[in-house]
Amino acid sequence: MTTDGDLITLDGRAALRFERTYPHGIDRVWRAVTEPSELSAWFPSAVVGDRSVGSQLVFDDGAQRAAAHEAGEPTRDDGPELTGRVVAFDPPAVFSFTWGSELLRFELHPEGEGTRLVFTQVLSHRSVAARNGAGWHMCLGQLGRLLDAPPSAEEEAVGFGVYQGYVHRMAEPGVPGADGSLTWEFGHHVAPERIRDAVSDPDEVAEWGGTERVDDHVHWDIRSAGTGSVVRVTVDGLAGDPERAAVWHALLVQLDMYLAAGMVVPVTADGFVDSYR
Repeated sequence: MTTDGDLITLDGRAALRFERTYPHGIDRVWRAVTEPSELSAWFPSAVVGDRSVGSQLVFDDGAQRAAAHEAGEPTRDDGPELTGRVVAFDPPAVFSFTWGSELLRFELHPEGEGTRLVFTQVLSHRSVAARNGAGWHMCLGQLGRLLDAPPSAEEEAVGFGVYQGYVHRMAEPGVPGADGSLTWEFGHHVAPERIRDAVSDPDEVAEWGGTERVDDHVHWDIRSAGTGSVVRVTVDGLAGDPERAAVWHALLVQLDMYLAAGMVVPVTADGFVDSYR
């Protein structure tokens, strides 16, 4: 069983799915995925609230973001505190809750003397799969350490290497138009005004690398969606030019991380060229 997450479809929505097996009984693993003191060792935020169906949850990630900034690692940029609600709580089998506009579900199954975890996250938008997938990959690696599950070579890979792997597996190619353009769509948790600043202010455009294609004809359609935004980016004249298309693909991945974490993780265009041939 691979430790990489899979991109699947649940009820018409994109979702991530991970499976892990731990050498502990189900009650031990249940504590690790539900109790605040255990979650603090591996989950990306404190999960504050009653564990009962319908209860509101608050996700306080201040400590985790501060630690990531200190280590120079990507993390959620400043923004409103996320909240959610418990959807299912059936000890020791199912814990499910909303997290903003996304849905998380932990299912535990006895497997021999151990326990199999099936973790799914129904995504707010297909485009966040790579960024979220890399994040959960590393979080679940920490959960494995907590539960005495020896990490595989895949789980030993950390940081930007994990992220790059998910980007090249899960990033969705742009859609060609009849006029020779390519259009990408991505969703984000930040407000439309923040995105407009990032794609119009020359200093910010330089931060995420957009100035290298400043002469291209680019159309930005940025709209509010739920608690965040949906962006459609159309670049003229890219269809039939796989090298330029791949450069734009890589730039938009860099912009995504810049908006999400306030930093740029360089992404090379070479791995995307074949998608546009």
